[in-house]
Amino acid sequence: MKKIIYCFIFLLIFLNSSIIFSQPYGWYAQTSPNTNNLNGIWFADINTGTIVGNAGVILRTTNGGTNWISQNTGSTMHLFAVFFASPNTGWAVGDVGTILKTTNGGTNWVTQTSNSIYQLRSISFQSASTGYVAGWYGTILKTTNGGTNWTTLNTGLTNNLLGVSFTNVTTGYAVGWLGAIIHTTNAGTNWSTVPSGTTISLENVNFYNAQTGIVIGEQGKIQKTTNGGVNWSVQTVSTSNYLMWITTPLNNFSTIVGEQGLIRTTTNAGTNWYAQTSNTSYYLNGISYPDTLNGWAVGDYGTIIHTTTGGWLLPTAPSLASPANNATCISLTVNLDWNDVFPPSCYYRIQISTNSNFTSFVINRAGLVNSNFAIPADSVLNNTQYYWRVIPTNQVGTGPLSGTRSFTTVNATPVAPALVVPANYSTGMTLTPLLDWDSVASASTFRIRVSADSTFTTSLIDTAGLTVSQYQVTAGKLAYNTKYFWRVNASNTCVTSAWSATWNFRTTILSGVFGFGNETPKEFKLYNNYPNPFNPVTIIMYSLPVNCNVQLRVYDIQGKEISTLVNEFQMAGTYQIQFPNNQSINYQLPSGTYFYKIIAGNFEDVKRMLLIK
Repeated sequence: MKKIIYCFIFLLIFLNSSIIFSQPYGWYAQTSPNTNNLNGIWFADINTGTIVGNAGVILRTTNGGTNWISQNTGSTMHLFAVFFASPNTGWAVGDVGTILKTTNGGTNWVTQTSNSIYQLRSISFQSASTGYVAGWYGTILKTTNGGTNWTTLNTGLTNNLLGVSFTNVTTGYAVGWLGAIIHTTNAGTNWSTVPSGTTISLENVNFYNAQTGIVIGEQGKIQKTTNGGVNWSVQTVSTSNYLMWITTPLNNFSTIVGEQGLIRTTTNAGTNWYAQTSNTSYYLNGISYPDTLNGWAVGDYGTIIHTTTGGWLLPTAPSLASPANNATCISLTVNLDWNDVFPPSCYYRIQISTNSNFTSFVINRAGLVNSNFAIPADSVLNNTQYYWRVIPTNQVGTGPLSGTRSFTTVNATPVAPALVVPANYSTGMTLTPLLDWDSVASASTFRIRVSADSTFTTSLIDTAGLTVSQYQVTAGKLAYNTKYFWRVNASNTCVTSAWSATWNFRTTILSGVFGFGNETPKEFKLYNNYPNPFNPVTIIMYSLPVNCNVQLRVYDIQGKEISTLVNEFQMAGTYQIQFPNNQSINYQLPSGTYFYKIIAGNFEDVKRMLLIK
């Protein structure tokens, strides 16, 4: 049950008055002529409304709450709920079986005989004649003649009932203490207990249609059914505060009020609940919406608050998500994304400009329902900086601008370079050829690859970042009488072209022994052949620190001599020779392992090489 507020009531009234303030949107205070707790409210339209409260208080407005007039009820009983079946005909219920009726819009109220001595908490009429009242100790009263007579129905409960709601003339629900839910399908003649899955006291119930309904109660309890009350699922509202009242649904819109000024609103029949700012910390006990924009809620110490915007505030500024600020190399059709602004749902305007002051627009698109926008093709240019921002609008009005971000679009993609020299299929090339290709628009660097296989599984040369459209192969990279494949691509700071066509060339044949280098070696040495494995030829290199006789022979795996490459007196130096060559043997050697051996003066060495065809 609601907490009792003790002797510091006047201090709280003073403090609370400082946090309720008038504003053009959201919830704001209206002047109340009474400081009693106000418990129930009913608005027939945006102008005409009635409030009931403790000590028999009834307040009436015909100008949307600008003025509230106290009405004489002739009763001092606490009143908890009010219901109007028409602009003039209404009822109020309260303590000790109190039922009051008006037929002139509240100018006069007359007492009806309820035949009950219990506190009556909720009232619901299906027509001007048929209505139900729920109260303590399992009480449900029914009238079929506008309250002239009230009949006590047998509910089978002793629990206090706090809320009652009918989905049609025969089907209704009532809720109360210890999770009680009861159900009738024959206009109240019989009531059956519905398992609620909770022992928490339930304060109120309302149905959107015959199948979908909501019950609310203490500890922030909200449960929803979508099958006429057979099953109830718990809804998340992120509060443990006491929930007091839920509005009669308007389509899928309804609002809950409760402890400490709590307000929760749904626009999708309870699937999601969103917090609103009430600007009061008092209990809110009742709420009424004649439409989805204009609402009033009432609570302790004469609290009356009002909204003309469905309780919503202006939208907050959207938070831009992607691309990152100052991002570069952005696609011409990039998807600009920002965080959703809700509740309620917003429409967005996106603005894109080439200047940060947005004095002109490349794109100025309004009415976006999603929080992202894909730039249409042909809207922006390559390698250009753009600024963008987003403006939200909801049913209240237009919110503040987001921050501003910038991005720079991608450079144009270079075309694949065209190779120039050496001409495709060239032969007899030096081991240090100059490879040349055409320059490419929108390219800043090039990458060249040279390989002994056309698939470029491995590369002898793979050099990127070239700023000129040619490459000088350095000594020691290529072998004699070998076919090489080469290709080039072009890049800028953002993108890389496709590879050029693949061309090939064959290096010259080495017909003898060649010395190179200007320095005299310090020691005898037989080097590993290169490449190894090889096909069809490889280079064998050795060093002589002194003048001497040299023999260089090649043997197969059985030790049979295949070729004598060198058999002569040579001067000190470093030498290389191709194997096989046209002076030693033909090129029809089978795949396999071969050995090459050098005898130079007193120096001997043997190394292995592998031919793979």
